[in-house]
Amino acid sequence: MRTHAIRNLSTVIICAVVLAACAGTSSAPPAPTGAPASGTVTLDGAVYGRPIPVGDTVIAATENDSVYAVAGDTVRWRTHLGDPMSGKDLPCGDIDPVGITGAPAYDADAHRVYVVAESSGAHKTLYGLDAATGAITLRVPVDPPFGTAPSYLQRPALTVRDGRVYAAFGGNYGDCGTYTGAVAAVDISTSAVAWYRASTGGRGGIWAPGPPAQADGLLYYSVGNGDAEAGAAYDDTDAVIALTPDLQRRDFFAPATWAQDNAADRDLGTMNPTLVNGHLLIAGKSGDGYVLDPAHLGGISSTAPGFTGCKAFGAAAVDGDVAYLPCTQGTWAVRVTATGAATVLWRASAHTNGPPLVAAGRVWATDWHAATLYALDPATGNVLAQYATGPLPHFATPALAGDELVLGTLAGLEYFRLP
Repeated sequence: MRTHAIRNLSTVIICAVVLAACAGTSSAPPAPTGAPASGTVTLDGAVYGRPIPVGDTVIAATENDSVYAVAGDTVRWRTHLGDPMSGKDLPCGDIDPVGITGAPAYDADAHRVYVVAESSGAHKTLYGLDAATGAITLRVPVDPPFGTAPSYLQRPALTVRDGRVYAAFGGNYGDCGTYTGAVAAVDISTSAVAWYRASTGGRGGIWAPGPPAQADGLLYYSVGNGDAEAGAAYDDTDAVIALTPDLQRRDFFAPATWAQDNAADRDLGTMNPTLVNGHLLIAGKSGDGYVLDPAHLGGISSTAPGFTGCKAFGAAAVDGDVAYLPCTQGTWAVRVTATGAATVLWRASAHTNGPPLVAAGRVWATDWHAATLYALDPATGNVLAQYATGPLPHFATPALAGDELVLGTLAGLEYFRLP
């Protein structure tokens, strides 16, 4: 049930020295307009996927293979889908147990919620649930047809588009076993499954936790590092790919340094491509940020990065022509012009390593290492406020639910009232 814990009601306002507009200026932040009222809802497992609002409820999925609909202080329904993978059945990784890791998706036309649940035996199943009752209305196996089943993890957010549900797969932390990055497209009406294989060799995981970018009918995913290195043929990894609805690759971008990136684990696959001002923005483990034309990604390219130094993990938030990037050393604000020029406006001094959200005139992002939610000034990156949270999963991302933010934690959900 939801409780209002005193520790979560405390608000700490701090003065931060912030690299504003990359000029090294500092200022005392203004106080927030109001302290948020916080609450928690304890669920039966960790919530790794970003919760999603559906009407007056929040849908959350746990690593115990359960899906919840929560409204205020009340759990309206819970559907338990099976027994998750755990313990010795996991070949490697940093999540235990492994149940539902990718964020759910909602189909407003069918009033249905979709999740991919991993169950004992390493089986992966797409479920459709009635959003009003939690009743199971669709069940489709989505075990990738290449590699070994326990080596896969379904980490990215699901996407619903034109009668299909898209689910992307990568490996577990540690890259153990045999796997090849993949995308499944499930036809909702027939349950037919189409597949895209991301690498001609091995690995090339698709695992950045946000959804794919979408433009002109295409879906854009990032692909991680593969096994091919210097002297080998290009293996389709360390890339941004454009897929048609039936999972044909229309185009791709890969830096000319792809072989060195593969060897050094410096690929683009840690960030979801982000659409901003008509362009795709991507960064990754190398810290190099590229601005791409979604209509012509360019193939293997020696194009210079638009900026450097942002090792990004997860999805960016966009407000107009500014993208707020989830850089490991703190959120960055990057403006992209209509011609594709990129300018770094500021780098936050707070260690906000989680994917951000723009709401109520603030940029919200977590330091999931330190269990802290920050509110940043979108114009300067100055810290306006910070709030202690419960222990957080990797890449914890706030979601907007009415007049509150909701955050998945290792124990369930936590709420923060917007100022």
